[in-house]
Amino acid sequence: MHVDAQPIDLTTMFFVNGLTSFATALLFLGFWRVTDYLKRSDSLLYWSAAYGLLTIGFLLLASTAVGLVLPRGQLIANLTIDAGTALSLVATNRLLHRPARDNWPIAVAGCIAIVEVAYALSRPVPDYGVMLVIGVMLRGLLTIATGVVLWRDADTSHRPPARLAAVFHFAWAVTMAMRTVPVLIETQGIAAFELSSIVALIVRLLLSWMIAICLLWMIARQLDERLIQYATRDTLTGLSNRRVMWEAGAQRIAALDRNAGEVRLILLDIDHFKQVNDRWGHPAGDAVLATVARRIGETVCPGDLVGRVGGEEFMILLAPASSLTAVDLAERVRSAIEQTPIVVADDREIHCTISLGCSRTGRGGTSWEKLIAQADAALYAAKDAGRNRVVDHVALAEAA
Repeated sequence: MHVDAQPIDLTTMFFVNGLTSFATALLFLGFWRVTDYLKRSDSLLYWSAAYGLLTIGFLLLASTAVGLVLPRGQLIANLTIDAGTALSLVATNRLLHRPARDNWPIAVAGCIAIVEVAYALSRPVPDYGVMLVIGVMLRGLLTIATGVVLWRDADTSHRPPARLAAVFHFAWAVTMAMRTVPVLIETQGIAAFELSSIVALIVRLLLSWMIAICLLWMIARQLDERLIQYATRDTLTGLSNRRVMWEAGAQRIAALDRNAGEVRLILLDIDHFKQVNDRWGHPAGDAVLATVARRIGETVCPGDLVGRVGGEEFMILLAPASSLTAVDLAERVRSAIEQTPIVVADDREIHCTISLGCSRTGRGGTSWEKLIAQADAALYAAKDAGRNRVVDHVALAEAA
C-alpha cells in the first residue's frame, strides 16, 4: 500500500520551532541549576528566558495559523520573537563580561520595532512583504551584533566554540536576508513566501541547536577554568596555593639533575599579623593579605611563581632565567611592602612589614623539603633579629 508523503506546512514548522525553543530554554535552566556550586554565570538564566520568549512567539504564530485568533496575534508573536533575540545579545554580553553599553544595538532594534508596530497598526491587513523586511532588519541587526560579540571573544579558553557560534549567527543572518530578495524585486507570491518561510524555519531549527551546543560548550569551558582555579589558586589573594608551589618546586629540583642552574626560594611572613586581626578585625587582616599579595605580584620578575602557603606566609620561587639573586628580589619586595599603605576599617591607613628568608641549591644539591627548611630557618632568623629584614641561609650558615 502506497502512502503519499505529507508536505511540511508552515504551522508544523512554527510548532516544531516552538517546542525546540522550549526544550532549549529548559536545557539552559537545568544547566544553571546543576552548576550552582560553581557560581556560574547568570547568562544561563538570560538565555533560558530568551528561548522562553521564542517559544511563546512561535506557538503564537502556530495558534494563529490554525485559527486561534488573537487580536494582532501575528504582531505580538513577532515582537515576542524580537524580544527573545534581543535578550540573547544581553546573555552573550553577560557571559563574556562585556559592559552594558555593548547592548546598544538593542536601542536601534527598538526604533525599528516602533516602525514595525506603527505600520502594523496603521492598516487592517499589513503587507506581509513589508513586515518581512522590517522583521529581517530588526532580527538581522541583533543576530549580527551577537555574532560579532562572539567572534571578538578574547578568552582563549573558549574561543573555538565562540567563533563557531558566531559563524552560525552570521549564517542565520544571511538566511534571513536572502528571504527579502524576492520581496524586494516583487517576484514572490503567497505560495513562494510560505515555501521560503518553511525553508528558513528548518534552517533556524538546525542553527538554533548548533548555537545552543556552542554556548553550552563555552560555558562548560568556563566552568572547567573555574574548577582549575579552585584547585590551584588561593581564593583570597588569587595567588598559587600550597599544592602548586610544592609541585613546582619539586619539579625544579628534579630538573637540576638534567640541567645546569639553581633553584632559588624566598619565604616571607607578615610581621605582627595577629595584632592586626586583634585590633582591626578579620576583614582588616584579609585586606592586609590581599594588599601584600598584590604588591608581591607587582614587584617580582616575569616567570617568578608566587604563592600563599600559610595563614600569613608567602613563597616566591624565582624563575630559572631570573637575573636577580633571591636576596636582591627579597629586599625589593620588603621595601615595596613597607612603603605601601593599607586601607582598613573606617578608611584608616596602616603600614605593615615583612620578614624574609632565602635559600638556594644547585645541581646535585639538596631536596625540595630541605630547601624549604633552609628558607624557613632564615625566615625565623630574620624575625629573631628584629623583623622587617632579609636573611640568606647561605650567609646564616657561614656565620654559624
